[in-house]
Amino acid sequence: MPDLPPRGIIREHEFEEQLFALFGDVERADKFTAAAEDLLARLPESGVPCEPSGAIWYLPMSPVGNYRVSLFYIFDEHSVVFLAILPFDN
Repeated sequence: MPDLPPRGIIREHEFEEQLFALFGDVERADKFTAAAEDLLARLPESGVPCEPSGAIWYLPMSPVGNYRVSLFYIFDEHSVVFLAILPFDN
């Protein structure tokens, strides 16, 4: 497999709002997603397809407080688009 350049990361507005709601601090929010950005830019198949078609994927993240968190995204050969980041009760 050739060593391909990483894909660009695009953050949807809704994703940014949800991320800020989780942390209330841009710096902490960016630190929380930095590893996911690096991983998914290189290996977007590291997540799990949400449905059999594989149109939308999710990546389980570290818990935030008492919530499990999942990052939802789509990708193609050029970019990964972060759609949403949602907390779920444990």
